[in-house]
Amino acid sequence: MTGGARLAILLHLAGALLSLGVFAATRPPPPARLAGRRGPLAAAGHWAYWLLRPLVEGARRAGLSADAVTWLGVLVTVAAAWLAARGAWGWAGLVLVWGSACDMLDGELARATGTSSPAGAFLDSNLDRLSEIALFGGVALGLPGREGGAIGVAALAASLMVSYARARGEGLSIDCPAFGLERPHRIVLMLAVLLPAAFLAPGWGAALVQGGTALVAAGAGATAAGRIAVIHRLLRGRSASAPRPGERP
Repeated sequence: MTGGARLAILLHLAGALLSLGVFAATRPPPPARLAGRRGPLAAAGHWAYWLLRPLVEGARRAGLSADAVTWLGVLVTVAAAWLAARGAWGWAGLVLVWGSACDMLDGELARATGTSSPAGAFLDSNLDRLSEIALFGGVALGLPGREGGAIGVAALAASLMVSYARARGEGLSIDCPAFGLERPHRIVLMLAVLLPAAFLAPGWGAALVQGGTALVAAGAGATAAGRIAVIHRLLRGRSASAPRPGERP
C-alpha cells in the first residue's frame, strides 16, 4: 500500500511540475478574486485556479451543479480522513488534494454558470467545517498514543474556533481582518506533512504528521485568540462611540 502511494504521489508531482512549466511560459492573468494578493499562497492559488479551468468547463458541460461538487468534496475529504485514521498518510494526503480541488472547483463552477447565491455560500461554509472535523478527527485516530490523539483534537478545536470567531463577528456586523492560519493555510500545511510521510518509515512518518498537526493546533489557536481580541476591541470601540439613551447622536 505504501509503495502504491509513493508511485501515485510521484506521478502527481510530475504532472504538477509539467503544468507549472506551462503556467510559467504562458503567464495567464490572475482571477479577479486574487487581484492585489501577494505571497506564496496567492501564487499557488493562481496556478491552481488556472489548472482547474478544464475541470470547470467539463463540469459545466456535464450539467453538474456547484452544490453537487461541494458535496463531492466533502465525501472525498471524508475518504481522506478514513485513510488518515488507518495511518495511510500518503494516500490520505493524495485524496485530500482532490478534496481540496473540489473545494475550489465549486466556487469556480458557480461563477461560471451564474449560480452563485447566499444559499450556496452558506452550504459551502458549513460543509467546510464538516470536512475539517472529519480530517482532523481522522488524523487524531491515526496518530499513535494519547498524545497524538490529543494533538489531533486540539487542531480540530482550534480550527473551528478560528471560523467561529469570524462568523460571530460578522453576525455582529464586524468585518474581522484576515490574518493568521486560515483554512487554506491549514490544508496546505497538512498536505506538506501527509504526502512526504509516505516516503518515511512508519514511525518517522507518524512523527512528521504529528508535528504538522501540532503546528496547526498552535497556529490556529493563536489565530482564534487574535481574532477574538480584535473583534472584542472593535465591539468595545463601537459601543463607546454609540450615543447613550437620551443623548443626541
